[in-house]
Amino acid sequence: MLEILKEMCARVNEKIASDEKMREMANAKDRTLVLSFTDERTYVIEITGGKVLEPREGTLDEPTLWVTTDTATMTKIIEKKMSPLYAYALKKLKVKGPLDEIMLLKDFF
Repeated sequence: MLEILKEMCARVNEKIASDEKMREMANAKDRTLVLSFTDERTYVIEITGGKVLEPREGTLDEPTLWVTTDTATMTKIIEKKMSPLYAYALKKLKVKGPLDEIMLLKDFF
């Protein structure tokens, strides 16, 4: 899963570089995202300094957002075979954090 997350973050950084709106959102404030996979490890993704840093294994006490899912669901979401909202409705994706940050997450990823 780590390699897939690295590829996803690289694509997001390409979007940030080419899209003014994305650049503004990335520069607005630093954010941290914890992705906890029920069938694998937990990873941290940081958005800081206007770019998405490479994901790393680990966790944080107080991330901006905490996402819990399984690797199959996240793979479908990344491959655009399932929408995050549909996964959330099926309770295959749980997100903990401020609503405005949750809505912003969908624009980044």
